[in-house]
Amino acid sequence: MRIGIDAFPITNKYGGIGRYTRNLLKGLLALKSDEEFFAYVSMGSQKHVELETWESCSRLKRVEVRKHFLRWRGWLDKLDLYHGTNYKVQTMGRLGGVVTIHDLWLDRHPEYSKKVLGQRMSFFRTRRRASQVVRVITVSEHSAKDIQELYGLSKDRIAVIPNGVSGEFRPDYEEVRVSRLRSRYGLPAEPYILFMGGADPRKNHLALFRAYAIKPTLRESHFLVVVGNPVHRLGSIRETARTLGISDRVVCTGRVNTDDLRLLYSNAALFVFPSRYEGFGLPILEAMACGTPVITSNTTAPPEVAGDAAILVNPDEVDQLGEAIVRVLQDSILQVDLRAKGFERAGQFTWERTARETLALYREICE
Repeated sequence: MRIGIDAFPITNKYGGIGRYTRNLLKGLLALKSDEEFFAYVSMGSQKHVELETWESCSRLKRVEVRKHFLRWRGWLDKLDLYHGTNYKVQTMGRLGGVVTIHDLWLDRHPEYSKKVLGQRMSFFRTRRRASQVVRVITVSEHSAKDIQELYGLSKDRIAVIPNGVSGEFRPDYEEVRVSRLRSRYGLPAEPYILFMGGADPRKNHLALFRAYAIKPTLRESHFLVVVGNPVHRLGSIRETARTLGISDRVVCTGRVNTDDLRLLYSNAALFVFPSRYEGFGLPILEAMACGTPVITSNTTAPPEVAGDAAILVNPDEVDQLGEAIVRVLQDSILQVDLRAKGFERAGQFTWERTARETLALYREICE
Protein backbone atom coordinates (compact mmCIF):
# COMPACT_ATOMS: atom_id res chain seq x y z
CA MET A 1 0.00 0.00 0.00
CA ARG A 2 1.42 3.39 -1.02
CA ILE A 3 0.38 6.31 1.18
CA GLY A 4 1.17 9.90 0.31
CA ILE A 5 1.33 12.42 3.14
CA ASP A 6 1.36 16.21 2.99
CA ALA A 7 4.50 16.89 5.03
CA PHE A 8 4.82 20.55 4.07
CA PRO A 9 3.80 21.70 7.60
CA ILE A 10 6.80 20.04 9.30
CA THR A 11 9.06 22.95 8.42
CA ASN A 12 7.03 25.02 10.89
CA LYS A 13 8.78 24.09 14.14
CA TYR A 14 6.35 25.90 16.42
CA GLY A 15 2.94 25.51 14.81
CA GLY A 16 0.49 22.94 16.11
CA ILE A 17 -0.18 21.47 12.66
CA GLY A 18 3.56 21.15 12.09
CA ARG A 19 3.90 19.18 15.33
CA TYR A 20 0.91 17.03 14.38
CA THR A 21 2.34 16.16 10.96
CA ARG A 22 5.86 15.54 12.26
CA ASN A 23 4.77 13.29 15.13
CA LEU A 24 2.20 11.43 13.04
CA LEU A 25 4.76 10.56 10.39
CA LYS A 26 7.32 9.53 13.00
CA GLY A 27 4.69 7.33 14.65
CA LEU A 28 3.67 5.70 11.38
CA LEU A 29 7.29 4.87 10.54
CA ALA A 30 7.83 3.39 14.02
CA LEU A 31 5.02 0.87 13.51
CA LYS A 32 5.88 -2.52 12.07
CA SER A 33 3.97 -2.53 8.80
CA ASP A 34 4.42 -3.04 5.06
CA GLU A 35 3.07 0.31 3.91
CA GLU A 36 5.25 2.65 1.88
CA PHE A 37 5.05 6.35 2.73
CA PHE A 38 5.71 9.25 0.42
CA ALA A 39 6.33 12.45 2.40
CA TYR A 40 5.79 15.45 0.15
CA VAL A 41 7.86 18.43 1.28
CA SER A 42 8.85 21.84 -0.04
CA MET A 43 11.85 22.34 -2.28
CA GLY A 44 15.14 22.64 -0.39
CA SER A 45 13.88 20.98 2.78
CA GLN A 46 16.67 18.38 2.76
CA LYS A 47 18.39 20.50 5.42
CA HIS A 48 15.49 20.09 7.82
CA VAL A 49 16.78 18.14 10.82
CA GLU A 50 13.57 16.22 11.39
CA LEU A 51 13.60 14.86 7.85
CA GLU A 52 17.23 13.78 8.02
CA THR A 53 16.45 11.53 10.98
CA TRP A 54 13.98 9.57 8.81
CA GLU A 55 16.26 8.90 5.85
CA SER A 56 17.35 5.52 7.21
CA CYS A 57 13.77 4.20 7.00
CA SER A 58 13.38 2.12 3.84
CA ARG A 59 9.58 2.55 3.89
CA LEU A 60 9.81 6.34 3.52
CA LYS A 61 10.46 8.27 0.36
CA ARG A 62 10.93 11.98 0.77
CA VAL A 63 9.68 13.87 -2.27
CA GLU A 64 10.55 17.51 -2.79
CA VAL A 65 7.93 19.16 -4.95
CA ARG A 66 6.29 22.50 -5.56
CA LYS A 67 2.71 22.52 -4.30
CA HIS A 68 1.17 23.30 -7.68
CA PHE A 69 2.89 20.20 -9.16
CA LEU A 70 1.79 17.88 -6.35
CA ARG A 71 -1.36 16.78 -8.16
CA TRP A 72 0.70 15.24 -10.97
CA ARG A 73 3.44 13.95 -8.68
CA GLY A 74 0.96 11.89 -6.69
CA TRP A 75 -0.20 10.29 -9.93
CA LEU A 76 3.40 9.53 -11.00
CA ASP A 77 4.11 7.92 -7.61
CA LYS A 78 1.09 5.63 -8.09
CA LEU A 79 -0.36 6.36 -4.67
CA ASP A 80 -3.14 4.22 -3.28
CA LEU A 81 -4.22 6.92 -0.81
CA TYR A 82 -3.27 10.51 -0.06
CA HIS A 83 -3.51 12.19 3.36
CA GLY A 84 -3.80 15.98 3.46
CA THR A 85 -2.70 16.89 6.98
CA ASN A 86 -3.56 20.59 6.82
CA TYR A 87 -7.13 21.11 5.55
CA LYS A 88 -6.05 20.74 1.90
CA VAL A 89 -5.99 17.81 -0.54
CA GLN A 90 -3.54 18.64 -3.32
CA THR A 91 -3.65 15.22 -4.98
CA MET A 92 -5.47 11.89 -4.75
CA GLY A 93 -4.49 8.25 -4.68
CA ARG A 94 -6.01 5.39 -6.64
CA LEU A 95 -8.55 4.96 -3.85
CA GLY A 96 -8.98 8.64 -3.08
CA GLY A 97 -7.84 10.67 -0.11
CA VAL A 98 -8.39 11.68 3.48
CA VAL A 99 -7.98 15.13 5.01
CA THR A 100 -7.36 16.29 8.57
CA ILE A 101 -9.48 19.26 9.63
CA HIS A 102 -8.17 20.36 13.01
CA ASP A 103 -10.78 22.96 13.92
CA LEU A 104 -13.30 25.35 12.42
CA TRP A 105 -12.36 28.41 14.45
CA LEU A 106 -12.47 30.87 11.55
CA ASP A 107 -15.61 29.32 10.09
CA ARG A 108 -17.29 29.76 13.47
CA HIS A 109 -15.79 33.23 13.96
CA PRO A 110 -15.12 34.73 10.50
CA GLU A 111 -14.70 38.17 12.07
CA TYR A 112 -11.17 37.12 13.05
CA SER A 113 -10.11 36.09 9.54
CA LYS A 114 -7.18 38.04 8.13
CA LYS A 115 -8.03 37.14 4.53
CA VAL A 116 -8.62 40.22 2.37
CA LEU A 117 -11.92 38.87 1.04
CA GLY A 118 -12.96 37.32 4.35
CA GLN A 119 -13.48 33.70 5.30
CA ARG A 120 -16.34 32.85 2.96
CA MET A 121 -14.28 31.52 0.01
CA SER A 122 -12.04 29.51 2.34
CA PHE A 123 -15.13 28.01 3.97
CA PHE A 124 -16.53 26.84 0.63
CA ARG A 125 -13.17 25.42 -0.49
CA THR A 126 -12.65 23.41 2.69
CA ARG A 127 -16.25 22.19 2.69
CA ARG A 128 -15.84 21.06 -0.93
CA ARG A 129 -12.64 19.16 -0.08
CA ALA A 130 -14.37 17.49 2.85
CA SER A 131 -17.12 16.29 0.52
CA GLN A 132 -14.62 14.95 -2.04
CA VAL A 133 -12.44 12.77 0.20
CA VAL A 134 -13.24 9.27 1.42
CA ARG A 135 -12.95 10.25 5.07
CA VAL A 136 -12.31 13.36 7.16
CA ILE A 137 -10.01 12.99 10.17
CA THR A 138 -10.42 15.38 13.07
CA VAL A 139 -8.90 15.54 16.52
CA SER A 140 -11.87 15.82 18.88
CA GLU A 141 -15.57 15.10 19.17
CA HIS A 142 -16.13 18.85 19.38
CA SER A 143 -14.49 19.42 16.00
CA ALA A 144 -16.42 16.47 14.56
CA LYS A 145 -19.66 18.10 15.68
CA ASP A 146 -18.63 21.39 14.07
CA ILE A 147 -17.83 19.60 10.80
CA GLN A 148 -21.20 17.89 10.82
CA GLU A 149 -23.06 21.12 11.51
CA LEU A 150 -21.15 23.50 9.21
CA TYR A 151 -20.16 21.19 6.35
CA GLY A 152 -23.15 18.86 6.39
CA LEU A 153 -21.06 15.68 6.57
CA SER A 154 -22.59 12.56 8.04
CA LYS A 155 -21.00 11.18 11.19
CA ASP A 156 -19.87 7.96 9.49
CA ARG A 157 -17.60 9.95 7.18
CA ILE A 158 -15.69 11.52 10.08
CA ALA A 159 -12.97 9.72 12.05
CA VAL A 160 -12.03 11.21 15.43
CA ILE A 161 -8.36 10.49 16.14
CA PRO A 162 -6.95 12.55 19.05
CA ASN A 163 -3.50 14.12 19.10
CA GLY A 164 -0.77 12.74 21.30
CA VAL A 165 1.82 14.14 23.70
CA SER A 166 5.46 13.85 22.75
CA GLY A 167 7.79 12.09 25.20
CA GLU A 168 9.84 15.30 25.16
CA PHE A 169 7.31 16.72 27.61
CA ARG A 170 8.15 15.46 31.08
CA PRO A 171 9.09 17.04 34.43
CA ASP A 172 12.42 18.85 34.18
CA TYR A 173 13.75 20.66 37.24
CA GLU A 174 17.51 20.52 36.51
CA GLU A 175 18.90 23.58 38.29
CA VAL A 176 21.55 24.57 35.75
CA ARG A 177 19.08 24.50 32.84
CA VAL A 178 16.45 26.37 34.87
CA SER A 179 18.99 29.03 35.81
CA ARG A 180 20.00 29.48 32.17
CA LEU A 181 16.35 29.66 31.16
CA ARG A 182 15.64 32.43 33.66
CA SER A 183 18.70 34.35 32.47
CA ARG A 184 17.82 33.88 28.79
CA TYR A 185 14.30 35.29 29.10
CA GLY A 186 14.80 37.65 32.03
CA LEU A 187 12.57 35.70 34.43
CA PRO A 188 12.63 36.93 38.05
CA ALA A 189 13.51 34.45 40.77
CA GLU A 190 9.86 34.24 41.86
CA PRO A 191 7.01 31.78 41.23
CA TYR A 192 5.18 32.33 37.96
CA ILE A 193 1.91 31.53 36.21
CA LEU A 194 2.36 30.30 32.64
CA PHE A 195 0.15 31.18 29.67
CA MET A 196 0.42 29.91 26.09
CA GLY A 197 -0.86 31.66 23.00
CA GLY A 198 0.66 35.13 22.83
CA ALA A 199 -1.62 37.94 21.70
CA ASP A 200 -3.91 35.76 19.58
CA PRO A 201 -7.42 36.84 20.66
CA ARG A 202 -8.64 33.25 20.47
CA LYS A 203 -6.24 32.28 23.28
CA ASN A 204 -7.79 34.99 25.45
CA HIS A 205 -4.82 36.56 27.24
CA LEU A 206 -7.08 39.53 28.04
CA ALA A 207 -9.20 37.49 30.47
CA LEU A 208 -6.12 36.17 32.28
CA PHE A 209 -4.54 39.62 32.53
CA ARG A 210 -7.75 41.12 33.90
CA ALA A 211 -8.17 38.29 36.41
CA TYR A 212 -4.57 38.78 37.52
CA ALA A 213 -4.87 42.56 37.75
CA ILE A 214 -7.89 42.47 40.09
CA LYS A 215 -6.18 40.10 42.54
CA PRO A 216 -3.54 42.01 44.55
CA THR A 217 -2.41 38.78 46.24
CA LEU A 218 -1.53 37.29 42.84
CA ARG A 219 0.47 40.33 41.82
CA GLU A 220 2.45 40.16 45.04
CA SER A 221 3.19 36.43 44.95
CA HIS A 222 3.50 35.46 41.27
CA PHE A 223 4.36 37.03 37.94
CA LEU A 224 3.01 36.08 34.51
CA VAL A 225 5.01 34.36 31.77
CA VAL A 226 3.50 34.50 28.28
CA VAL A 227 4.69 32.17 25.51
CA GLY A 228 3.89 33.09 21.91
CA ASN A 229 3.91 36.05 19.58
CA PRO A 230 3.45 39.20 21.72
CA VAL A 231 1.85 41.13 18.85
CA HIS A 232 -1.29 40.35 16.86
CA ARG A 233 -3.11 42.60 14.43
CA LEU A 234 -5.99 42.64 16.93
CA GLY A 235 -4.00 43.15 20.10
CA SER A 236 -0.70 43.35 21.95
CA ILE A 237 0.55 41.68 25.11
CA ARG A 238 2.55 44.72 26.16
CA GLU A 239 -0.28 47.14 25.45
CA THR A 240 -2.75 45.07 27.48
CA ALA A 241 -0.29 44.83 30.37
CA ARG A 242 0.37 48.59 30.24
CA THR A 243 -3.34 49.42 30.20
CA LEU A 244 -3.96 47.23 33.25
CA GLY A 245 -0.91 48.52 35.10
CA ILE A 246 0.86 45.17 35.32
CA SER A 247 3.72 45.68 32.85
CA ASP A 248 6.33 45.09 35.56
CA ARG A 249 4.79 41.69 36.34
CA VAL A 250 4.56 40.27 32.82
CA VAL A 251 7.35 38.57 30.86
CA CYS A 252 6.78 37.57 27.24
CA THR A 253 9.25 35.01 25.89
CA GLY A 254 8.00 34.96 22.31
CA ARG A 255 8.05 31.57 20.62
CA VAL A 256 10.33 29.02 22.26
CA ASN A 257 11.81 25.65 21.32
CA THR A 258 10.66 22.37 22.85
CA ASP A 259 13.44 22.18 25.45
CA ASP A 260 12.67 25.64 26.79
CA LEU A 261 8.95 24.99 26.71
CA ARG A 262 9.41 21.82 28.76
CA LEU A 263 11.35 23.80 31.37
CA LEU A 264 8.74 26.58 31.42
CA TYR A 265 5.91 24.09 31.94
CA SER A 266 7.77 22.07 34.58
CA ASN A 267 8.77 24.99 36.75
CA ALA A 268 5.52 26.95 36.57
CA ALA A 269 3.32 27.11 39.65
CA LEU A 270 0.27 26.91 37.40
CA PHE A 271 -0.62 26.73 33.71
CA VAL A 272 -3.65 28.82 32.71
CA PHE A 273 -5.21 28.27 29.28
CA PRO A 274 -8.55 30.16 29.08
CA SER A 275 -8.91 29.76 25.32
CA ARG A 276 -12.20 30.83 23.77
CA TYR A 277 -12.08 28.09 21.13
CA GLU A 278 -9.94 24.96 20.66
CA GLY A 279 -10.20 22.09 18.22
CA PHE A 280 -8.10 20.08 20.68
CA GLY A 281 -5.84 21.97 23.09
CA LEU A 282 -2.48 20.20 23.07
CA PRO A 283 -0.80 22.62 25.56
CA ILE A 284 -3.20 21.30 28.22
CA LEU A 285 -1.72 17.80 27.96
CA GLU A 286 1.85 19.04 27.56
CA ALA A 287 1.58 20.95 30.84
CA MET A 288 0.05 17.92 32.56
CA ALA A 289 2.85 15.69 31.26
CA CYS A 290 5.33 18.09 32.87
CA GLY A 291 3.57 17.86 36.23
CA THR A 292 1.94 21.29 36.23
CA PRO A 293 -1.58 21.99 37.59
CA VAL A 294 -3.89 23.27 34.85
CA ILE A 295 -6.82 25.69 34.63
CA THR A 296 -8.58 25.76 31.27
CA SER A 297 -11.86 26.58 29.56
CA ASN A 298 -15.14 24.73 30.04
CA THR A 299 -16.10 25.31 26.39
CA THR A 300 -15.28 23.67 23.02
CA ALA A 301 -12.64 20.88 23.17
CA PRO A 302 -10.67 21.54 26.42
CA PRO A 303 -13.13 19.71 28.72
CA GLU A 304 -12.92 16.69 26.42
CA VAL A 305 -9.11 16.76 26.52
CA ALA A 306 -8.62 17.63 30.20
CA GLY A 307 -11.24 15.31 31.67
CA ASP A 308 -11.26 15.65 35.47
CA ALA A 309 -7.54 16.48 35.60
CA ALA A 310 -7.94 20.27 35.36
CA ILE A 311 -10.03 23.08 36.84
CA LEU A 312 -12.54 24.21 34.21
CA VAL A 313 -13.83 27.78 34.06
CA ASN A 314 -15.91 29.97 31.81
CA PRO A 315 -13.26 31.83 29.73
CA ASP A 316 -15.42 34.95 29.62
CA GLU A 317 -15.93 35.15 33.39
CA VAL A 318 -12.94 37.10 34.70
CA ASP A 319 -13.96 36.87 38.37
CA GLN A 320 -14.42 33.11 38.11
CA LEU A 321 -11.00 32.73 36.51
CA GLY A 322 -9.33 34.86 39.17
CA GLU A 323 -10.95 32.90 41.99
CA ALA A 324 -9.86 29.60 40.41
CA ILE A 325 -6.24 30.79 40.13
CA VAL A 326 -6.12 31.91 43.75
CA ARG A 327 -7.77 28.69 44.89
CA VAL A 328 -5.25 26.42 43.16
CA LEU A 329 -2.22 28.44 44.26
CA GLN A 330 -3.35 28.46 47.89
CA ASP A 331 -4.41 24.81 48.12
CA SER A 332 -1.39 22.49 48.18
CA ILE A 333 -3.58 19.38 48.44
CA LEU A 334 -5.47 20.40 45.28
CA GLN A 335 -2.16 20.95 43.49
CA VAL A 336 -0.99 17.44 44.36
CA ASP A 337 -4.31 16.00 43.19
CA LEU A 338 -4.19 17.89 39.88
CA ARG A 339 -0.60 16.80 39.23
CA ALA A 340 -1.43 13.14 39.82
CA LYS A 341 -4.53 13.26 37.65
CA GLY A 342 -2.64 15.25 35.03
CA PHE A 343 0.08 12.62 34.66
CA GLU A 344 -2.56 9.92 34.28
CA ARG A 345 -4.58 11.93 31.76
CA ALA A 346 -1.60 12.88 29.60
CA GLY A 347 -0.53 9.24 29.53
CA GLN A 348 -3.74 8.35 27.72
CA PHE A 349 -2.78 10.47 24.70
CA THR A 350 0.25 9.21 22.77
CA TRP A 351 1.44 9.71 19.22
CA GLU A 352 1.75 5.93 18.94
CA ARG A 353 -1.99 5.70 19.53
CA THR A 354 -2.60 8.46 16.97
CA ALA A 355 -0.43 6.66 14.40
CA ARG A 356 -2.07 3.25 15.03
CA GLU A 357 -5.58 4.61 14.64
CA THR A 358 -4.60 6.55 11.53
CA LEU A 359 -2.96 3.50 9.97
CA ALA A 360 -6.04 1.43 10.77
CA LEU A 361 -8.13 4.00 8.90
CA TYR A 362 -5.80 3.86 5.88
CA ARG A 363 -6.14 0.07 5.81
CA GLU A 364 -9.89 0.16 6.21
CA ILE A 365 -10.19 2.43 3.20
CA CYS A 366 -7.72 0.52 1.03
CA GLU A 367 -9.13 -2.89 1.85
